[in-house]
Amino acid sequence: MRQTSATELAKMGKCERQVYLDYHHGEDTSLTATFIKRGNQEHEQFNRQLSGRDNRCFIATSVFGIDAIETNILRQFRDMYLMPYSPGRMITSLYYNISPHIVIVIERYPVLRIPIRAVLRWFIRSWR
Repeated sequence: MRQTSATELAKMGKCERQVYLDYHHGEDTSLTATFIKRGNQEHEQFNRQLSGRDNRCFIATSVFGIDAIETNILRQFRDMYLMPYSPGRMITSLYYNISPHIVIVIERYPVLRIPIRAVLRWFIRSWR
């Protein structure tokens, strides 16, 4: 029986298709960073076309869940009030760069979920 590494498990969370291809065809380490980056961008674009919208909301997903009402409200805020405007897109881009690191800290210290939930719920109440 083949054991699954932590790296493979992390990839499964992102894209099970990639894990399948790596398992059956091997990982090609000779690919250049340019090709890897281009492939990742095309893969992300493909996933967005399938879903019809951008579902990323790292911190809310971490503290509430992927399909929680609060998470969906925050996505709606992003789509309605941030993405249509250049400053909002810059804020969103910054969030996408920083928030995965914040989620790692939240996973390491689960007690942080309590104050983060409170702050996000306050924001949702204030916005609505």
